Amino acid sequence: MRVYMSAKTIGYKMLSHTLATLSQKQATGKLILEQGEQQWQFYFFRGSLVYATGGWHRAKRWYRAIGQHCRNFQVDLRDFDAGELWEYQLIQQGIAESEMSLEQAKAIVQSSACEVFFSLIGQSGLRREWHSSKKYASKIIPSALLSLTEVEEILSSTEQLWQKWKAMGLWLVEPEQAPLLKVSSDLQNRYSADSLLALTNVFNGENTLWDIAFKKRQCLTVASRALLHYMEQGAVSFRTVPDLPSPIEQWRLAAAIAQPARPLIACIDDSPTVCEYLEQILLQGGYRVLKIQDPMQGVASLAKHKPALIFMDVLMPRTNGFTLCNFLRKTPAFRETPIVFLTGQNSIVDRTRARFTGASDFLSKPPKPEKVLQIVEKYLKPKSDRSSTAIRDNDLVNSRRLAAVNS
Repeated sequence: MRVYMSAKTIGYKMLSHTLATLSQKQATGKLILEQGEQQWQFYFFRGSLVYATGGWHRAKRWYRAIGQHCRNFQVDLRDFDAGELWEYQLIQQGIAESEMSLEQAKAIVQSSACEVFFSLIGQSGLRREWHSSKKYASKIIPSALLSLTEVEEILSSTEQLWQKWKAMGLWLVEPEQAPLLKVSSDLQNRYSADSLLALTNVFNGENTLWDIAFKKRQCLTVASRALLHYMEQGAVSFRTVPDLPSPIEQWRLAAAIAQPARPLIACIDDSPTVCEYLEQILLQGGYRVLKIQDPMQGVASLAKHKPALIFMDVLMPRTNGFTLCNFLRKTPAFRETPIVFLTGQNSIVDRTRARFTGASDFLSKPPKPEKVLQIVEKYLKPKSDRSSTAIRDNDLVNSRRLAAVNS
């Protein structure tokens, strides 16, 4: 269910009023706040805050919180099924794997809430939307929930921080922006080479102000105070930088790089229907497919992509499968490539001729999906895997025979 709320109040007052209302109503669900292209999400369970996230740098915020409160955090992501609230799921898994204490979990929740509040306090015209739902309430960690009193304390301290930020003249600067120091001749004359290098390493246009505060282990306003002098001289510009990949995205990228490429299988057939039929079967089996309908022009494509296996029609315009197979077998690149004939002419003569021209195997049209995958596995699966499969199959047959004798 969606309930749209008017946005008559703004900033701190709006947040305080909205959070208090949801707490008093013992609400369970998700609050969405939007400003332009930015969106923030607050998750609630029976009026208590579960987690606050969103904004431009969701992943950066997570890494800062982990670096501050649980530096050695590491969990197994192989079977991790990330939902929209992936940060809280990582916390849950960290606790389950004893990689994070309950105190650390709550500190991370508080840290994230503080940064999100800071982003929202100075906003006006926020659009609010409430989703009442229990789907976010599974496996809640009771001791990590933030009560209304705790939320109000965090909001109040964050508002004080924002007022200091505003008083410093930084109210037009977003902490999610990255300062870039412009090295001028004046700065080179005033600072030593080592000092200037240290400054440019910090104010490099990549570290956001939140990042700088985290690395210096300082409050945001204290870490940003040094900027004022350079800003007055026009020696600093601010850049909008992209977010980092989430831990799940990073793991998937690393896994994709570590995994060998899926084998490429070519289908040479003048019928697009046959090619598409084989493609559907092979894609479901985890293979890539190269479709070739003109066998003569397709030779160049074969040479370029070097498929691991070739399915080939026998009867085609301009040439036939026997001739093409014989040609490929005389080419060093395809001397050992498995070539499987596809044809409706399934006679002994055709099979014999296919063997003489170098075909590896023979499938009748239309081939059954299981037969196609069996043929592919026969030629592309490592021998050790095929041997173990054969042993398991033999064991299964022997066990059935033994069972039959005993019965």
